[in-house]
Amino acid sequence: MLLGTCSCAPWLRTTAVQDCESATSTPRFLLSMFAWSYASFCTSWSAVLPGSFRLLEEMRLWLVVIWLFVCAAALPGGEQPLSRIAIENTTLAIDDSVHIKASPLVLGLKGENSEWVEVEFFHPNPSDDDWIGVFSPANFSGAICDPENEWQQPPVLCTAPIKYQFAKFKNDGYNRSGKGNLKLQLINQREDFSFALFSGGLLKPKLIAVSNMVTFANPKAPVYPRLAQGKSWDEMTITWTSGYNIKEAVPFVEWGAKGGPRFLSPAGTLSFNRNSMCGAPARTVGWRHPGYIHTSFLKDLWPDSKYTYRLGHRLPNGTQVWSKIYSFKASPYPGQDSLQQIVIFGDMGK
Repeated sequence: MLLGTCSCAPWLRTTAVQDCESATSTPRFLLSMFAWSYASFCTSWSAVLPGSFRLLEEMRLWLVVIWLFVCAAALPGGEQPLSRIAIENTTLAIDDSVHIKASPLVLGLKGENSEWVEVEFFHPNPSDDDWIGVFSPANFSGAICDPENEWQQPPVLCTAPIKYQFAKFKNDGYNRSGKGNLKLQLINQREDFSFALFSGGLLKPKLIAVSNMVTFANPKAPVYPRLAQGKSWDEMTITWTSGYNIKEAVPFVEWGAKGGPRFLSPAGTLSFNRNSMCGAPARTVGWRHPGYIHTSFLKDLWPDSKYTYRLGHRLPNGTQVWSKIYSFKASPYPGQDSLQQIVIFGDMGK
């Protein structure tokens, strides 16, 4: 009975428990699903075993399940594609016969916070390992970087790319013609952008060409508002990001009920710097200025009412910089019968 009901245990121990490295070749979510399925199956059958045998098998079972979850958590790579780039191994191999060009030069002329950029390139000696990196700020030369300490050699590149794509992507025959183009979407990140063509793959990248610079019409514009419930039910917190520090411009929110009078609420400004990080690569090639984070509190809201708002910055000369208009619905009165929906998300990066 013991061998018949939980014969899966010896197999799992030999293939997964004794060889975690082999188990981690399976995608994490599949390992997790298999662990729970195995636990449910064997636990249901173990109920018919004598007490001592059942206890022993259940202990073995949960050791196997725990080990599977440990292996799943230890899966290397795959969570962040940029981590596959060995930026510290970069070498310079600029080649005048290689060309790369980006257009349009100015983005967001109609107030957009994101836009597509077309990148055209040519490499006379193409390879399937060639890739395009997007850099922001546009000047990513190691010559402008300071080493983290006196013993560290200055990096070849000052920053890692913020995104990348292989040159052969949707470019059939690239490894023969060397010609290609990509469309890449950029969002306003408070700095200009440039594009670089690399050979040598992701592990031994060689920088062979750099494009012209492109930029948003107003890279410092207030963008990406985030809403959160305030300390009381009739309060809404608005947090956004801009390129303006408190000495450059005063942040505020203009808001009001739809069709009603408008109000102004001040905002606080926070940020952090390179020295706030614990060490390399966060202080070196992984560092990118987060911009300035502003928070304002809208109070005395009416329950279930719709409000509109826009983010503003007042410059020293009196000029005001505005975001587009956004809206939200205020919370219901405490205890009121209403549908509640929740969105849960993890670390979204900066």
